[in-house]
Amino acid sequence: MASLEREVVEIVVGGSLLVIGFLMSFLMVIDVIEKSIILSILAFSLSLAGLVIGLYGIYGLALSRRRGARRRS
Repeated sequence: MASLEREVVEIVVGGSLLVIGFLMSFLMVIDVIEKSIILSILAFSLSLAGLVIGLYGIYGLALSRRRGARRRS
């Protein structure tokens, strides 16, 4: 099994949470899912968590690549 870097996994998880939060909000707007305050808070929380986790993964990836570039030179 291929080993994935921790940062790549964080970016994928963050992106997935963002998409799920967006889809929940979208489905509530077009009345596929019944609107409720609990679902709205859940969709917002998923989006916020996805954004934070994804940005943390991008930051970690940038740091690890910067360290790798310094070692090579």
